[in-house]
Amino acid sequence: MDPFTLAMMAIGAVKSGVAMYKEAKSVGKEAMGVMTEIADGLSSFFEHQDKAVTEAKNLEKNPPKGKSLQAIALDNVLRRKRLEQAEYDLRQMLTYEAPPELGALWTEFQAERAKLLADKDKFDKAQKKRMPRSSWSGIFTVISGTFASPLSGVYLPSS
Repeated sequence: MDPFTLAMMAIGAVKSGVAMYKEAKSVGKEAMGVMTEIADGLSSFFEHQDKAVTEAKNLEKNPPKGKSLQAIALDNVLRRKRLEQAEYDLRQMLTYEAPPELGALWTEFQAERAKLLADKDKFDKAQKKRMPRSSWSGIFTVISGTFASPLSGVYLPSS
């Protein structure tokens, strides 16, 4: 099954978990198992959302053959909109309907995600700095008092 469909299924699992929590609390039952189900559904949604976004980027780079550009463009936009709407619905549900035991889960999640993304960005930048320069960094070479340009094949005497 594709990641997009799995992400939508995970949203359904979270919604049913919230509904089960409300039902369990209304009859005085302990709801820790339901809390675990909600957490698992959230993890599943975000995992599949990331995969769906990656897959969508790949489809945009390598569009399927035999489909018109208009159909591909429409599919891309609709897929993006449905994921955005799903995340919005999830935020609304976790903000206004989630079990009080979860506290400000969405707010805390957003802060942690922003922190992790910033850390990843710093790491990626540091990795790029550590990578050896390409062979183009030595385009101009000094050969016995003369600058040589391998791109133009012209030798310029040094002054």
